[in-house]
Amino acid sequence: MYHLLASLCVCALLLPPAAFAVEDPLAKGQGDHVAQVIGWSQDEKRFALRLYAHAQRPAQGVETAPEACEGYVNPEGNPFHGSLAVLAYEGTRLLALFPIQDEGACTPLSEAQRRLDAATKRLASLGIPLGSPSKELLFSSGPGSLQVQAGPQAPYRLEYVERILPQAPEPKSGMQRGTLEQELYVIKAEVRKKVLSRRTAYAYSTGAAGYWRPGLDRIFVSPSGKTLVVVGAERVGNLSGGRKSLRLLGVLSWVGETLKPD
Repeated sequence: MYHLLASLCVCALLLPPAAFAVEDPLAKGQGDHVAQVIGWSQDEKRFALRLYAHAQRPAQGVETAPEACEGYVNPEGNPFHGSLAVLAYEGTRLLALFPIQDEGACTPLSEAQRRLDAATKRLASLGIPLGSPSKELLFSSGPGSLQVQAGPQAPYRLEYVERILPQAPEPKSGMQRGTLEQELYVIKAEVRKKVLSRRTAYAYSTGAAGYWRPGLDRIFVSPSGKTLVVVGAERVGNLSGGRKSLRLLGVLSWVGETLKPD
């Protein structure tokens, strides 16, 4: 049971068409996340992403952290406390949200099993069987590039570029604001082409040595190597600690010899 929950971590809440008011947790980069892609549709246009969101650290004066729920472990097999969910996507569009554990009270194992059984059927109806392997390509914390050796157009290189455009500091409010520009290029046969471009605003508190560092966390490659799920990270914190929030930056697919956004 424990291994089953750790490998799947889903339950049964399929969003109806009117429910898109439910916010995608990867849309704004809020939370303290770890993510894994755990399933693909046969055409690799849809995928399921397992999302761990760590519980908020205890407030000042509270010495004990919340205990991990029975049977729940992180990707390394260690006890975990926080929320667990699976997100189903078609490209960058959220199709369904499958929570398994809220950050509050622990979900009993019997209830988790019931949700898991129902969720497996729901995901199957979306054409996303669980368990299809994904290769993870890890980036450094800042701009850089890496070589891709698998897939229909391999070998090729991916290059990540970012520009941080800060506004004038706000000493009275203790806030730093600005704009982040992120780009991803594919380099093949000495030809460099932009395949992803994103521009977003940012804001963070500079109090207590506050910091904010964006970057590209990793790229998940589909079993055939045709589809790439690009996940960014924003590290935010101060002297009291920090967190790593994830964002879904884009989904790219090879169409012939061209890498295009989905």
